[in-house]
Amino acid sequence: MSISKDQANKAASVNLDDDEPFRPGAPAAARPPRTAPGQLMDLQGKYRDAQAAIERLEKGGNAMELPLSRIIRVPGRQRPLTADERAELKVNLDVNPLIHPVVVLPETEDGYELFSGYNRVELYEELGRSTILAVVRDVPADRVEVLAFYANLLAPSLPDFKKYEGLKARQVETGFTLGQLSEESGMSTSSISRLLKFETLPHEAIQVLEKNPFILGATAAENLAKATEAGRGNLVIEAVIKLAEARLLNTANNKTPRFTEDNAVAHANGVKPAAAKATPLPPMVVKQGKSHFAKLVVRGDQVTIKFSNATTSAGEWAGKFESFMKSELVKMSELD
Repeated sequence: MSISKDQANKAASVNLDDDEPFRPGAPAAARPPRTAPGQLMDLQGKYRDAQAAIERLEKGGNAMELPLSRIIRVPGRQRPLTADERAELKVNLDVNPLIHPVVVLPETEDGYELFSGYNRVELYEELGRSTILAVVRDVPADRVEVLAFYANLLAPSLPDFKKYEGLKARQVETGFTLGQLSEESGMSTSSISRLLKFETLPHEAIQVLEKNPFILGATAAENLAKATEAGRGNLVIEAVIKLAEARLLNTANNKTPRFTEDNAVAHANGVKPAAAKATPLPPMVVKQGKSHFAKLVVRGDQVTIKFSNATTSAGEWAGKFESFMKSELVKMSELD
């Protein structure tokens, strides 16, 4: 077995930040699938296996109440949560005892390095707790970072931008080619190549994404990268800023964002997105007693009136409509 495959197998056995309910599943297939759906199922299987593995870590041995002040957090290991996921977890931790302890590495002079449970530790601090239930596990020093990276990479909810950051950091650390990253991670080279397109976005856009990693997926990022290469970097920056603003506004109002990834790509390419077609109004029927007198149909800026009786004087009614509209315009001018 090659070193890279050995690392991949070990990475699939640990989930660094399992702040979700555990759903142990069947082992992942030994031979990497070739199709996109097969690769997705394979990664999902690896993630379930990772959850089961860390559950075993947490259950084994004696847990202890560890002071939060003694826990050392390493930047880059915390799996980001959406606002809804974070709020749900915080409420859960506030009202329920911690069933699964966090995992720390053996104590050093500086304290205990946190291996699993970054979101739980952070939320415990916000809740005003001073200690958290923890177990100590000895993980080989040369395996901590690679296990941490791939455990997070396999999380289904990890945004594409964070996957890019992790893959890029891994590539810089190891000097791996796309093929080697693919062999190690189980992801296709095309998926990795698409994720790495984030790198070609303008620096200002990257800064926005660092603070708002959920707003842009890899496919849209690839299209924005093409716009950047075509010399439309300023439009790309504007598009990413608009995405962040739309998410912030609509999260506050609990609404679906109006400025979408498709809008962002269109903006970056200088194309005005097609306006949504207005929902046509149903015909309005005017009755005289029980009989239909006329039907009004609205199409855009036109109102069509069709009288049911051919003997009705259309010209006479046109004069009445004219008089009515003039009187309404007078009322409107008085209000101004």
